[in-house]
Amino acid sequence: MTLATCAKRPFTPAREASEASQVQADESGAPSESEERAARKEYPTETLYQLWRSSLKDRTAAARFVSSLSERHIIEPIAEDPDHVLVTYFMLGSSKTAFVLQGGGPDFYGLRFKRLGQTDLYYCTQKIPSDAMFIYGFNEFTIEAAGDSRVAATTMEHVYDAALVAPQAPLSPYVEASPEVAAGEVVRFELPSKYLNESRSVLVYTPANYREDVACNIVFFFDGMSHAAKPNHGAAWEGWTPAPTILDNLIAEQRIAPTIAIMVLSEDDRDRFLISDQMTDFVALELLPWVREHYKTTPDPTNVIVSGLSRGGFAAANTARRHPNRIGGVLSQSGSFWITADPEENWPIYPKRDGKVILDYKASPRLPIRFYLSAGLYDLGAGIVGTNRQLRDILELKGYEVEHREYNGGHAFLNWRHDLANGLISLLGEPRPPNTAPGLSPAVSAGP
Repeated sequence: MTLATCAKRPFTPAREASEASQVQADESGAPSESEERAARKEYPTETLYQLWRSSLKDRTAAARFVSSLSERHIIEPIAEDPDHVLVTYFMLGSSKTAFVLQGGGPDFYGLRFKRLGQTDLYYCTQKIPSDAMFIYGFNEFTIEAAGDSRVAATTMEHVYDAALVAPQAPLSPYVEASPEVAAGEVVRFELPSKYLNESRSVLVYTPANYREDVACNIVFFFDGMSHAAKPNHGAAWEGWTPAPTILDNLIAEQRIAPTIAIMVLSEDDRDRFLISDQMTDFVALELLPWVREHYKTTPDPTNVIVSGLSRGGFAAANTARRHPNRIGGVLSQSGSFWITADPEENWPIYPKRDGKVILDYKASPRLPIRFYLSAGLYDLGAGIVGTNRQLRDILELKGYEVEHREYNGGHAFLNWRHDLANGLISLLGEPRPPNTAPGLSPAVSAGP
C-alpha cells in the first residue's frame, strides 16, 4: 500500500508542484492560516511538515537535514498499525530536476517524488511491513534546452542506491564474525574439466579444526567469489555473502555438522555457465570426486547439497535432477525457474512459457532430493515468486520434502545473505543443542 504522497507511472517529464508547494510566506516567514491548513494536508508526516515550516525562513534547512542522514530515508512508526512502518525517502534536486523516481520495495512500478515547497528537496512516502528488508535506488530526470530553446531534452541518471531494513527485519546473527568462533580456511584451486573444455577456478572452505577422522558434509555454492566475502565486505545493498563466516558460526553452534564448501566461480560467464548441462556434469562427475579424493567427506548423497541464487538456483535444481545419486539437496534463493530451453527466452516479468526445470521435474519420477526454496515477495512477480510457487507445488504433489519460504524483500544479496543460514540448517541441520540462539533475530541484533 502506498500513501497519497507517491504517484504511479506513467508520468510526464514536467515538474508538478501542488498548491501547498506554491504558497508564499509573509515577510516574517510565518505561514498564514490557509497555508498551514494546506501544508497539513499536503505533507503527511510531522517531519515533512516541520521541514516545510523551517524552509520558509531558511531555504537551506531541508538540505542540511538530508545531509545529516546516513541513508536517504527515515523510518517512522505508525501508531495505529504496529505491523507496518512509514518510510520517507529524500533527494536533493536542482533547478534542472523534472522529477525523481524511487525503485525497490513493495511498489513494483516505483514511486514518484514530490517537491517540498520552494526548496530543492524531493520526497516520497511508502507504507511497508515492519519486517521488510530490500534495496532501493533513485533515478533523476532532468530537462535542458537542446539547441533550439523550444526543444527540451530529458535525460535520466541513476543517482543513488541503499538498503532499507525495517525494525523487525529477519536479520541473521550468523553473518557476523565472532572473536569466540575460530575461522575456517579458504584456498583457491584451478581445475581442468573435460566437460567444460576449459579450466574452472574454485574456492574450497574447510572448517576450523578440520580433521581427517571426521567426515564432513559437502555444499557447492555457485557465484563463488560473491559467496566468499568477508563479513561487512561492502555496503549492505551490494552483492556479497560471507558464506565462510556463516558456516563457521553454524558449525560452532552445532546447528550443522562440519561442512566443506566448494565455491564455484561463475560471475564472469554466469548467464551461459549456470544454465548449461555441461556445468552440472562438471560439478557432479568431476568436482565432487575431486573433493572426495582430497578431503574426508561423508559418502551419503543426502549430505551433499548444491546452493545458488537467481540463475544459480536454476543451476542447483538442474544439477541435482541430472545427478540425484550424487547430490541430495537443493538450496535455491530466488531461483530463476522462468528460464526455458528455447532459444527465445522468457521475459521474466511476464513469462510466456513454463521454465525448463519446472517441466523437467514435472516429467520425471520422484528423486531422492530435498529442497529449500526461498524468494522475496518484491521479486519480479510471476517470474520469481510465481515460478518458485509452481515448482514447490509440483514437488510437493510428487512427494518431495520441500521447505518453502517467502519474505518481504527483493532480488538482492541483502536478503540472500540473511536467508542462507536458514537453508543450510534446513538441509544439513543437526538437532538443536540447548541454550543456543535462534537462527533469526530482530533487526537490533545484527547489522545488514
